[in-house]
Amino acid sequence: MINIDTTYDSKITENKRFEQPEPYFSKHEVNIDYLKNLGTDFETLVVIGNGGSITSLRALEYAFHDVHDKRLELVSTMEPDYLHRLEKTLDLEKTVVMPISKSGTTTGVIESTLYFLNKGYEIRPLTSERGTLREIALKKNLECIRHPDIGGRFTGLSETTLAPASMLGLDIEQIFEGGRKMHQELAPPGHNKASKLAEVLYSLEKQGFQEVVTPFYSTRLFGFYPLLIQLMHESVCKNEEGQTYYGDLGPEIQHHTNQRIFGGKKNVVPLFFETSYESAKIKVPPELESLELRGRKLGDFDDFEYRDSLNAELEGIREALKSENRPFINIKVDHGYRDIGAFMAFLQYLAVYSAWIRNVNAFNQPDVEKSKKRGFEERFK
Repeated sequence: MINIDTTYDSKITENKRFEQPEPYFSKHEVNIDYLKNLGTDFETLVVIGNGGSITSLRALEYAFHDVHDKRLELVSTMEPDYLHRLEKTLDLEKTVVMPISKSGTTTGVIESTLYFLNKGYEIRPLTSERGTLREIALKKNLECIRHPDIGGRFTGLSETTLAPASMLGLDIEQIFEGGRKMHQELAPPGHNKASKLAEVLYSLEKQGFQEVVTPFYSTRLFGFYPLLIQLMHESVCKNEEGQTYYGDLGPEIQHHTNQRIFGGKKNVVPLFFETSYESAKIKVPPELESLELRGRKLGDFDDFEYRDSLNAELEGIREALKSENRPFINIKVDHGYRDIGAFMAFLQYLAVYSAWIRNVNAFNQPDVEKSKKRGFEERFK
């Protein structure tokens, strides 16, 4: 379940802009049985990729890191120091390396793949039917997993993410079912929770709130932070439209960015994320009970739930915002396979509706491609 609360009512309704064909990513069918049989006879999975090739997988790893016994390493750089350091910790016979690239021509992915290929690691590419990565697979007789014809940032409920997630041992069937159900609920042109939040954010942008700070009060949800940034920046920020997103874990973020929120320019709106938490009580040793903390005795904290203390930190900043009549948005996500799949789908549609309401193409990233081209040319100067 996803609950959204906001202290700001949208002043702008652009429903006609939402009268669009249903995006391909929300209709793509996945052969779950095939993905379940990719194999788990390894200890470490090294996934090489950039952007959408790994952001959704990172989100699932954070959410379910404690329900599987595999080691996952996400490689997004060709930095030699990092590659050397990582390789020293790997067992050649118990490691699978999975380079992921839709185009098959992502230069950094090819370069990092060659590093592990030359050292004799098992390589299992996930790529399309064309491109250099596919040609490498054919030349080296490597088993390939097909990348769907979906832009990377929207592949969280496709083979691109579910294949490595399945190899880790996650229940991809429930993840996919939860996501697909949410896709159906959010499909255009209906007025739904994703389109409504897109309207709120757009209205806030028009009121001068150009920045969105995203405190994640959950280590499980924090893996969605890079995905959220990619979805909103690459989908929305075109033709000088769109807001800037940044954030950190809460309550750590309070110790640096609260000063920015309350003391800096009044152009930032907080978007809080929280979930349900396990039970664990604070225990204060008898010999410490008399010590003072901010005018209270440490003994007063005995038997407090840690989750209640975390919620108190979050509620403190929300109350401070209310006292200044400052807008904020709060999203609470239940933690379960279907819930996380639904959250993945929600963020995808939030990005799409946020692009449509600004009359920009949600599915391209022209300036990203421009910089990739220049980066390639720089190598040969």
